[in-house]
Amino acid sequence: MGEKQLQERLERLEHAMGFADRHVEVLSEEVVELNKAMSMMTRRIERLESRLVEINEKVGEALPNVPPPHSAGPDVPRDPL
Repeated sequence: MGEKQLQERLERLEHAMGFADRHVEVLSEEVVELNKAMSMMTRRIERLESRLVEINEKVGEALPNVPPPHSAGPDVPRDPL
């Protein structure tokens, strides 16, 4: 290979390396943003779960423990009230 060909090859490699470096930077920034969004969503889901537990506890206290109508056999009244 001649000197000119080696120089051109080196320039192409440098350009390719520059593009690869930039892509790595962009992808790293995206990973950081996705991590932030996932953390926020995880916190929101945890709050929703806590609220659902509270609501279920309140509803469970207010309602009598009655089996659903489809589970009632012939000797169990369908209307418990």
